[in-house]
Amino acid sequence: MGISKTITHEKMTSKTLLTLTICCLLLSSIFGQNLTEQQVREDLNEMKQQFEKFHSGYTRYTVKQQLDRLFEQTENEIKESSVVDLYKKITLITSKIRCGHTRASLPENASQEFRKSNVFLPFTVSILNERLYVFESLDPSLKPGNEIISINNLSVSEILKTIFEHHSSDGFIQSGKTRLTELYFHYYFQLYLANNAASFKIALADTENPISVNGKNWDELETIRHKHPSNPTLELEHHESYSYMKIGSFSTSALHNNGFGYKGFLAKSFKELKERNTKNLILDLRGNGGGRDEFGALLVSYFLKEPFGYFEKIEVTDDYEGYGNVRKTNDTNYMTSHSGLSEQATQKNSFRGKLFLLTDGWTFSTAADVVSVIDNANRALIVGEETGGGRFGNTSGVSKSLVLPNSEIRINLPMWKYTTSLDEKVDDGRGVIPDVEIIPTIQQQLSGEDIPLNYCLDAIKDLGG
Repeated sequence: MGISKTITHEKMTSKTLLTLTICCLLLSSIFGQNLTEQQVREDLNEMKQQFEKFHSGYTRYTVKQQLDRLFEQTENEIKESSVVDLYKKITLITSKIRCGHTRASLPENASQEFRKSNVFLPFTVSILNERLYVFESLDPSLKPGNEIISINNLSVSEILKTIFEHHSSDGFIQSGKTRLTELYFHYYFQLYLANNAASFKIALADTENPISVNGKNWDELETIRHKHPSNPTLELEHHESYSYMKIGSFSTSALHNNGFGYKGFLAKSFKELKERNTKNLILDLRGNGGGRDEFGALLVSYFLKEPFGYFEKIEVTDDYEGYGNVRKTNDTNYMTSHSGLSEQATQKNSFRGKLFLLTDGWTFSTAADVVSVIDNANRALIVGEETGGGRFGNTSGVSKSLVLPNSEIRINLPMWKYTTSLDEKVDDGRGVIPDVEIIPTIQQQLSGEDIPLNYCLDAIKDLGG
C-alpha cells in the first residue's frame, strides 16, 4: 500500500507543483529506472482506490465512468515506464478531476535528475490573452516583448493546450493554469513537449525566419526566473483619497513565520479606517493562495452590513475518519462542526465605504471563497482577472498525502467538498469573473505598470475622491 498521511485541515496554499530545494542526487536515481508493467498497474490501482474512498469532490465535475475509462486507458498505454513518463500520465488524470487542490509531484531525486539531464528554453514568458511573449532572455537574439508564434514548429495554441492538460484547476478555470504555465514555462515545455531537445527553433511575429537558440542549464536560468507571487504579508497604506490593503495569505503558519498577527491586524486596520472616515478602500487579494477558512470568513465580516452565510455545506466520503464531526443525511456525509457553516456576524468597525477588490489567477482557495461571498453580496467592484479558485467552492480542507508505492510520486488528496453559500445554486465550474477584466499589454508588463491598480485609482478620482 502507498503511504497515505493526513497533512492538514487548513486549506492548501497556491504554491508551485515543483520543489526547487537543492540536495545531492542519489546515485541510483529512480528517474533512470523503468517501472515494470506490474508496478505501473499497482501505482494506478492504488491511486484510483484511494481517490474513490476519500476524495469527496472526485466526481464533482467529471462522471465516474469517464474517470474509470481514463485509468483503464492509461494502464493499457503504459506497459513499462520511467517515473517521469508515469508522472505525465498521472497529471493528465488529476487534471480531469478538475480540482485545484489535487496535485501530483515527482519524487525529489527524479525531479532533480530531470533538471540535471536536460537544457531549457533560455527565456521567460508572459501569457496575455492566449498570446506568448518573451519577458526576459539570456539569448541576445530574443528581446523582451518579442511575440512568439511557434516553438519547434508547434503553435502557441498547441503548446498551451498541451501544458494546460497537465495542470489541475477548480472546474473549468483557465486563469490559474495560465499563471502557473507562465511561472515555469521553460520547465513545462521540456517536460511535456520538447522530448529532450537541446536547441529550439523560435518563430517570432516580427521576424521572417525562425531563430535557433540553444538551451540553458537549469541553474543558468536562476537570474531570469519568475518569482512566485505568494507573499505572506499584511499591509495597510493610507492615502488622501483612499486606503490600500494587501492581504497576501490566509495561512496561519506563513503569516506567523513572517511576524504577522492576522486578527490583530484586521482589528487595528478597520479601527483606523473608521477613525479616518475612509471613503474608498482597495483590497488586494492577488497572489493570495488561501489558507485558514476562519480567516477568510473574518475578513468578509468587516465588509457586510448584515449577518451572512459563508459555507452552505461541507461533504465527506463514507470512509473519511479525520478531523471534525460528521452526520449522515440521505446517504450523504455532512461536516457539522466547522465554524464556517454557522451564520457569520458582522463587525462593529466594518467598512461602509466604496470597496475595490483586486483579483488574479493566483487568487485561490480561501481567497477565492472571500471574493465569492463578497461578490454575492454585491459589495465590491472586482477588478483584474478571474479567480483561480472556484466561485461555488472547492475540495480541500483535511488532505491526505498519498505516496504511490513504486514510483514514489506524491499526490495531494483533499477530502472536504466545500459549497459556498451563494444565492445561485448551479455550479458552472468557474471562478469569480471580475466586473472589470483587465489584460495588460506586454509593454505595460515590461514597464512594471500595475494596470488593475491604476484603474481603481482612476475610478476613485472619477468619484471625486
